[in-house]
Amino acid sequence: MADSGTATTVSKGEKPRLGWIDAVKGLTISLVVMEHTTWGVMATLGTRPEIFGDLSDFAKPFRMPLFFLVAGLFAWKAINGPWRDFLDRKLLHFGYFYLLWSVIQIGIKIAIPTGGNWTTTWTDMWLIPIQPFAVLWFIYELAIFFTVLRVFRKANPAWFFAAAVALYFTQIATGWMLIDEFAWRFIWFVSGVYGASRIFELAAWSREHKAEALGLAALLYAAVGTMVFSGLIEIRALELLMGYAGGIGSIMAVAVLADIGLAGLLSYIGHRSLYIFVAFFAPMAAMRVGLVKFAGWENGDLITLVAFVVAVAGPIVGYEVLKRTPLSFLFVRPAMFRLKDEPARPDKEAAIPAGV
Repeated sequence: MADSGTATTVSKGEKPRLGWIDAVKGLTISLVVMEHTTWGVMATLGTRPEIFGDLSDFAKPFRMPLFFLVAGLFAWKAINGPWRDFLDRKLLHFGYFYLLWSVIQIGIKIAIPTGGNWTTTWTDMWLIPIQPFAVLWFIYELAIFFTVLRVFRKANPAWFFAAAVALYFTQIATGWMLIDEFAWRFIWFVSGVYGASRIFELAAWSREHKAEALGLAALLYAAVGTMVFSGLIEIRALELLMGYAGGIGSIMAVAVLADIGLAGLLSYIGHRSLYIFVAFFAPMAAMRVGLVKFAGWENGDLITLVAFVVAVAGPIVGYEVLKRTPLSFLFVRPAMFRLKDEPARPDKEAAIPAGV
């Protein structure tokens, strides 16, 4: 296990070589926003956007696996470091944004009902501690993942991995999101933690063998597409394999793109993933409703594209506007919610899956 920790420690001269990490984060948050935008447009129009619908279906097997896999890459330091640092940088960090934005999202949904099959009530507010609201379950689940690995950090990695795989195949469906998603997603976080050194080696190999890496990534993506559009992805074992296939293919492709300077936009988005993650719902919904109900647009793919761009850009613009105002607490955890006597560092808290 020393390798996992070593793999995440780089000298000053090596830092640019890990630029692909932010780019992968940018890819994962983009895929998350794209899917939710597609769902929203489908609910508003009553029809499925053809292009974005297919893209969302294609990415589904590896979108969340990649998110949690990357989250685990730098977790070794937090899992084995001082408890005070862990409580501050993980539990308080995740807890602050989860509680704050849960209240904001539920409040907006109650104040401005959008219709559809999901009716938001004050009951959702009381359920925040035990039943996450909408997309914010990611943050809560990450806090649980970190805590479980922290408590059982001395467990045999092989047994831990086996237990995570067993949970995956139980297909638990209690109706309680934290339980069900834990069983379904924990394997990916465990894979990131215990497989960090191998993943970094894979990214390094991809940078050195660009053509081969892109070719292999294309084959892995083709395998994912075949399983998805043939319906075979419903087989649990194939779903697991395609999660790895799509995740590995994405890491290889993004590592190459970052190395040749073509992943700048993804890196920019990834470094600001926290702002996007907690706030994309508002500009996304506003743009979607505006284009359909007020502008009269009917092209689902065009609406999805515009709403997606606004959903990604809106929170970043919002942060830049608010960061020096009393409303900066929306994106930066205030000192009163910290255990350590240090100034708030927006650049350090911008990306949720950060491991430091």
